[in-house]
Amino acid sequence: MGKYFIMLCLAVVLATGCSPNDPQQTVDPVEKKNPFPAIVEPHNGEQAEKSGDVVFLHREMRNREKWESFMQNVKQNQPDNVRVTMYTIEGDPIIHELSYDGTLFRSTYDATRDKYGSREEITTNTCKGLELTKVERGESLYVLTDCEKQNVFYIPSMQEEEKNSEL
Repeated sequence: MGKYFIMLCLAVVLATGCSPNDPQQTVDPVEKKNPFPAIVEPHNGEQAEKSGDVVFLHREMRNREKWESFMQNVKQNQPDNVRVTMYTIEGDPIIHELSYDGTLFRSTYDATRDKYGSREEITTNTCKGLELTKVERGESLYVLTDCEKQNVFYIPSMQEEEKNSEL
C-alpha cells in the first residue's frame, strides 16, 4: 500500500510540475476585433460594394454615403472606420482600411492583389490629419498628413465634397 501511495504522490508532483505556472499562458489573449468585414475573394467591384467598401471603379464612386458618413464623423471627432477599394487599370483591387479614433488615423494599405504592381506587403501607418489637396488638372485628392511613415493613402474627391478643405 505504501508503494502505491508513493507512486501516486510522484505522479501528482510530475503532473503539476509539467503544467504552466504562468497565468498568461493558460488564459487566451483578448483579440482585437477587426472593425472591417472579411474580404471575400475575388474582391471585384460588385463584391466590394456588397461588403460595404467605398469603391472607386472607372472614375465612379460607389457607396458614397459611407465616405460621407466617415468624413462627417471625423469632423465631429467621432471614431469611425471605412474601407476604400480602388481598382487598377487591369482590374486588380488595392485596399485601404482607414480607422479614426477621434484623434489619429490608422491606415492599412494592401496592394498584395495587384498582379502587375509591386505586390508589396500590407503596410500600416498612423497619421494626424486628412486633407483635401489640389493636384494636376484641377482634381482634388484626400491625403493623410503628419504620418509616421511615408503616406500611401489617397482618395479622389468628388465634386460635392470639395467644400470641406481640411480636417
